[in-house]
Amino acid sequence: MGEVYAVANQKGGVGKTTSVYNLGVALADINQKVLLIDLDPQASLTFYAGFEPDDIEDTIFKCLIRNTAAADTIISNKYGVDLLPANIDLALAEMQLLNAPARERRMTRIINQVRDQYDFIIIDCQPSLGLLTINALAAANKVIIPVACEYLSIRGTIALLKLIAKIRGQLNSQLEIAGILPTLFDTRTNHAREILGILKRDFREYHLYPYQVNRSIRFAESAADRKPIFENRVQVPGALAYRDLARELVKTKLRCASS
Repeated sequence: MGEVYAVANQKGGVGKTTSVYNLGVALADINQKVLLIDLDPQASLTFYAGFEPDDIEDTIFKCLIRNTAAADTIISNKYGVDLLPANIDLALAEMQLLNAPARERRMTRIINQVRDQYDFIIIDCQPSLGLLTINALAAANKVIIPVACEYLSIRGTIALLKLIAKIRGQLNSQLEIAGILPTLFDTRTNHAREILGILKRDFREYHLYPYQVNRSIRFAESAADRKPIFENRVQVPGALAYRDLARELVKTKLRCASS
C-alpha cells in the first residue's frame, strides 16, 4: 500500500511545487511507482510536469465534485511519474464542497481507489489552510513541510502545525509530521543562517531534514523548461537534497514495513 505524503505550508513561494515534482522524479529514478496530485488551482505542478492545464478536461476537480474515477483522470509524463492534474476549475471546489456530505474526506476516497498501485502518493497543497488542504491532510499518512529560510515562512509553519493538531484530533489520528525541509537557503546571507538556527532550536521536536535546498535561478528555469532539476547540465547546489530525501523516504518505508 502506498505511503501518502502531503507537502504543505500556508506560506506561498516556499518551494512546495518544486519539492513535490523533483522529489517525485527522484523517487521514480530509484524504481518507485509514484503518483503526484495537484491540489492547487494555480496548477503549477501540472504545468511543471509538462502539461497545459487549460487543455485538460479530466482533472482532480471532476474527481472531487463529479465522482469521476481517479483511474480515468491519471496521466503520465516522460520522467516516470503519474499525475492527477488540476486547472483553474479547482478554484470552485471549496465552494461546491461546502454542503457536500463527508466533504473533508473526498481526497481519501479518491486516493483509496488507486493507493495499492503506487509506492508513494504525494499531494501538492495550495498555500492556504482551506478545505482542499484539510482534505489532503485527512488523506495523508505524513506531512512534509517546506520552509523557506525567511521569517514569514516560519509564521506560516506555525499556523500549519496548529491545523495539523486539529486534523489529528478530528479527522486523521494517524497523521504524522515526516519532517521540515529548509528551502530557498541563501548561503550568502546571515538571515538564512539565522532562520536555519531558529528551525533547529524552536522546532526541535520535529524532524528537521539535514540537507537544504539552496536558492538558485536554476529551479525557476527548470520549471519554465518543464524539466526536473536533475536534467540541468550544470550541477545545481541543493538539488541533490531531493535525491537524499527520496532515499530517506524509501528507507523509512522499508523500516516500517519490516517492524
